Amino acid sequence: MHKRQLSQEIEITGIDKKQIYDNGTFESLIVAVKKGMVVPPQPAPAHAALYLISGKIEFEIAGRTTCVEADDFFSFSKGELHALKALEDSKFLISRNIFE
Repeated sequence: MHKRQLSQEIEITGIDKKQIYDNGTFESLIVAVKKGMVVPPQPAPAHAALYLISGKIEFEIAGRTTCVEADDFFSFSKGELHALKALEDSKFLISRNIFE
């Protein structure tokens, strides 16, 4: 067992990510996004689940925009077009299948 404090894993300096788990089939990343930063629309490389640890982001998926706040969780499918804008300094955990 490996215990970690996810909110301490990465600094918020821009858009940064760090892999925190990988078993060859499934991975988890912690992502830090500074307020005002934008991730442009892109297709999801895999089925994924996102948990917002802290902050607030505007997340667009399939043409629909939603405000996501700390402690929110949602999932999306491989190939879905998605984008985000950080409304506050934010950190989130994203878990996804590597091979599908």
